Formats: sequence, C-alpha cells, structure tokens
Amino acid sequence: MGPSAHPDNPADRLLSVADYTRAFGADLRLRRRAERGDFHRVSRGQYFPRAHWDALPAEERYAVQVCAAAAARQSELVLSHESAAVLLGLPFLFGPPAEVHFIVSQASGGRSKPGIRKHAVSIDSRDITVVNGLQVTTVARTVVDLAAVLDLQSAVTVADRALFVDRGGHAAALATKSDLYESWERMLPFRGSVRARAVIDFASHLAGSPNESASRVNIALNGFPEPVLQHPFVVDGADVFVDFYFPDEDKVGEADGKIKYFDTVMRHGRTPEQVLWDEKLREDGVRRQVHGFARWPFSISVSKGRLRTRLLDLGLPITRPALRAW
Repeated sequence: MGPSAHPDNPADRLLSVADYTRAFGADLRLRRRAERGDFHRVSRGQYFPRAHWDALPAEERYAVQVCAAAAARQSELVLSHESAAVLLGLPFLFGPPAEVHFIVSQASGGRSKPGIRKHAVSIDSRDITVVNGLQVTTVARTVVDLAAVLDLQSAVTVADRALFVDRGGHAAALATKSDLYESWERMLPFRGSVRARAVIDFASHLAGSPNESASRVNIALNGFPEPVLQHPFVVDGADVFVDFYFPDEDKVGEADGKIKYFDTVMRHGRTPEQVLWDEKLREDGVRRQVHGFARWPFSISVSKGRLRTRLLDLGLPITRPALRAW
C-alpha cells in the first residue's frame, strides 16, 4: 500500500539537511547522526528516522525512496512505472524494484544513473495526475506502462487491482477498462503495445488478490479451462464466493494467502483462529456441493509448473492453447 492509500504517509518523516539545519542549528550534522544509527540515508541529503525505517514494509520503504528522489530533482519530472504504482496503491507481485522511474520529454532526453531510471517517451497531459504534491502518471497510464514491460503475472496483478471492485466496499476501482484502452491508444505507437493490449483484454475486476491474478495467468498459460471468477455458493444460508469455479468439471480452486488470516482489516475484528475456523466451515460447505476442491498458496500461484501439477491432480483437463499474444 502506498502513501496515498495510508492515513500516515511515511514520506512525511523524510528529513533533509536543510530541514534539520533550520530545526536544530547548523552545528548539528545530520550525517553524523546517521553514522551513529539514528537516521537512515535514503538519498543524498535525504534522511529518515532509523527506528521508523526498520519498521516499514518493503513497499513503504520504496515509497519513501521515490518521494526522496522526486524531492531531489531540480525540474518537475513525472514519476512513472513502479514509482507511480507505489504512490497510487497498485501492488507489486514480487516486491518493489531498486530504481526510481521518471518520464522525461523525448526532446530533452536525460540520462539514467544508478538508482534513477529515466524514460524518454511522449506523454499526454491527460495521463498525469498529482499525488502528495508529486506529478505521477495516472492509474491507467501506469497500468499500460507496466503491462508493456513487466512479466505477465506482475502486469496482470497491477491491471486487476486497478479494475477491482470489492463487494464489501473495502476497495474501490481505481480505473475502468475504458480508461486503460484510452490511455493505450494515446500512447500508440510504442514498444510492447501488443503485449500491453493483451494484458488489458485479460484483466478482470473480479480478481481480489495478487494470488488470484498470478493463478489466472498460469491457468491460461497451462491451457486449463477458463474459470468463472467469484462464483457464488450458498453455505448455511449465506452467499459465499470462490476464487475459481470450473463449471464443466464442477470443481473449485482457491488461491489462498496468509493475509486473510493475519491482516487486521481483512479479519474484520476476528482472531486468526476464528478466521481459520470460519474458512474451514466455508470450505466444507462448498465441498459438499461440487465434485472437487483444491487450495494452493502463493508459492504455487506464481509457478506455472507447480500450479499445473495441482490442477491436474484436481482432475482438470487441458482444453485450450496459451494466448498467442503472450
């Protein structure tokens, strides 16, 4: 989750040399305190309290790195790709990158350097927004940029989250498919356009987690039947929804993750033990209504071969070729 989606923006704790001098006087050197371990040096002239830094998850550390890099730039460059994604609340399947990404005009160009990646490409003003006072590419433009360059699982994960609409009202759609297509068309021609279009076509507003998105890609690449997403069943008088239902085989697949058991927001006030028990009752209720049920963790979701084995064990047939554009 990026700072734009978090009530406590971690980047607000960034402290520059100028800030420190104004607050504490020129005698005290921020660099010396960093050497003693009081601060973490994020970039040249940009520091962050060490205790807070050590407590941040990887994505929020990257968000701080992005904000620090943007603050250090003399001109107003536009943050893009993964750097825009982290500020817009779009997820990383395999963690954040090491570099901060900017778009610069094709005329001015600009050279990349360690830790900074500059993309000399055209951009329409409609594809720029402002987050926390920084210019970033819009959600739609960010999805298209990443769809053109990331591995397919990561690209679909980003696109699915942009479109996702949560039935419980805990997450709203960040963009529509029309938004994605319009941004894609404005960018033409560009390298990776065919691949990006295939990602947009494949993206769904029904995939509720990175696990599900990665599984969808590997289900398609393995040639298994196309599943129905979020298919409803009635268990003890209540509607429950499964990640993948294969109607011709009457079988269910669930891409499970630790987050539903340990994330306080997703637990909705329940203990992990209560969540586990509720999930067992839910699964038992679904199992009674279908001819097969399989559950798999993240490590299998992201592995084409391991998911293939799991679904063959479930009894699913190979019925379609991999999508050609991929």
